[in-house]
Amino acid sequence: MLNRSEVERRIGSTNSAGLIAILYEALIDNFNDSIKAIENNDRETLNFINNNSRDILAELISVLKGDSEIARNLREIYIYLNKLITKAENFRNPDLYESAAKIVRPLYDGFMQLEESEDPKVVAGLTYGKNFVSEYNYKEGKTFKG
Repeated sequence: MLNRSEVERRIGSTNSAGLIAILYEALIDNFNDSIKAIENNDRETLNFINNNSRDILAELISVLKGDSEIARNLREIYIYLNKLITKAENFRNPDLYESAAKIVRPLYDGFMQLEESEDPKVVAGLTYGKNFVSEYNYKEGKTFKG
């Protein structure tokens, strides 16, 4: 499972590809947690996790810009994943969550490689003066233009 403080640190120090990779990592964790919820016959937790996965997929769709082939393909993958996890929840089928994770892992690996090949695009912090504290951000509005 993702460590909250580690994720916060990564979010503050990564580039746009790294942010997408973090979302993919969260999806993979959710799929693994869904399998555990099925094994424990915990329908409430399963529903909560699936709703979180749908929120992540919606975010991934919302950051796609344009109508390039990559953007269209990713959009189709995200829609398919949503259908797959819905079916997995309805039929309490852990194999479908494993299939979903197999789809996301190569995307995660690819965006991790992109993250490593690019410099961080965001710098944020605080500057301190004798009588003030100022917040600054460099290059706001993180999106992935596919």
